[in-house]
Amino acid sequence: MEPSEALFDEDFIKKLEYLNLVSKQMVPGHLHGEHRSKKKTSSGIEFSDYREYVSGEDTKNVDWRTFLRLEKLLLRIFEEEADLPIYIFIDSSESMNCGDPVKFDQARKIAAAMCYVGLLNQDRVNLIGFNDGAENQLSARRGKSQIWNTFQFLETMRTKGSTSMERAFKGFFSSQRRRGLVVVISDFLDPSGFERSFDMLRHYRQDLFAVHLYDPDERNPILPDEVLLRDAELGDLERVKVTPALMDAYIHAFDTHVAALEDYCKKNGWGFISSSTENPFEDLILQVFRQGRFLT
Repeated sequence: MEPSEALFDEDFIKKLEYLNLVSKQMVPGHLHGEHRSKKKTSSGIEFSDYREYVSGEDTKNVDWRTFLRLEKLLLRIFEEEADLPIYIFIDSSESMNCGDPVKFDQARKIAAAMCYVGLLNQDRVNLIGFNDGAENQLSARRGKSQIWNTFQFLETMRTKGSTSMERAFKGFFSSQRRRGLVVVISDFLDPSGFERSFDMLRHYRQDLFAVHLYDPDERNPILPDEVLLRDAELGDLERVKVTPALMDAYIHAFDTHVAALEDYCKKNGWGFISSSTENPFEDLILQVFRQGRFLT
């Protein structure tokens, strides 16, 4: 993919500032890492509860006063605040290099908006471009000072190759990663489907927000009676006779695919949005915030 015009100009930054303000209104008090979740630990900053001592455990948190009264060994449990890691996967396969606006450009703008809000709110943001693997990565960043580094990373990304989410997730999460929020921005045109890769995220106990992007012509293509089709990722050519029945079957398959994505996410308590590239990216981001998945 050839470099496009600057994605992150002054007008774009103004939109991000607006979105950040709106996000704070949607989630009152969402400041300084309030994505955090409480986790129980044997050492921490705030007492939470007791549990019975198990033979062989460290005795440093045994409540000896309680033992003297009840003759029972009880451990004190504390709560510790943990930042939520955010892993943003941007599909950089060749199928994303189509549409007006280009799907890939829209995906990078969505990623930039999420990074902007996440970094301002002190979350640890990871960016991963993927095709048939985790192609390039920007490791965890935190804080306002990292915004321009993330923009530069997104600006230099290019599309190439085919799609394999399973290989990308396996390569990334096979290294020890903390549980967090996985955002996948993609057209989900993966020859192997999405089920095995999503199953992998469940195995690693990650949360997911899936953003499905498509060009309007992908759902309702206007084609002549006979056309030579080229696979955007593999380059294969096939001559096809276009009939009304074939078009109806194609649209049904497209809608079924999107419905399956949504059903899988809902079944697992995950977030999902499907959007045409015709829709302004800021409207899509507001939909993300309203679902309460990205801001919690």
